[in-house]
Amino acid sequence: MKLSQRPGKQELIDRNILFQMTEDERRLDRSIIGAKLIRRLSLRPTAEELLERNILKKSSDQQRQEEKEEKKRYLLRKLSFRPSVDELKTRKIIKFNDYIEVTPCHEYDRRADKPWTRLTPKDKANIRKELNDYKSSEMDVHNESRHLTRFHRP
Repeated sequence: MKLSQRPGKQELIDRNILFQMTEDERRLDRSIIGAKLIRRLSLRPTAEELLERNILKKSSDQQRQEEKEEKKRYLLRKLSFRPSVDELKTRKIIKFNDYIEVTPCHEYDRRADKPWTRLTPKDKANIRKELNDYKSSEMDVHNESRHLTRFHRP
């Protein structure tokens, strides 16, 4: 659209695109908006509340880095003063046998057999049918909880 074809201010007001307000209406509108903003700001939690809830961080990146280094030093110091194995033995915290027994064994496949992977759809349907029959006729269920019994699709 060319600038010469642009509608005038009065036409925009007539078509409700621009709003014509008096100075008093504008002041009233701004005071209402200001009151809403003040109400919203009063509902915001304070910095202390945010600190308590661990939302607001109380320190800068440098301070956090220093705290992290201090924790590292503390934990390394604790690890360096670990008791020795002999000390743990004397305090009867750990105990070792003097002898070990080694027996020969033959090599075998340690992978588990998974028979359910070889079931056909018909076998699965028969298992579900048998399970449903058991649940509906043989299984003891309290009358008030019978409606909670889960049956499998046939």
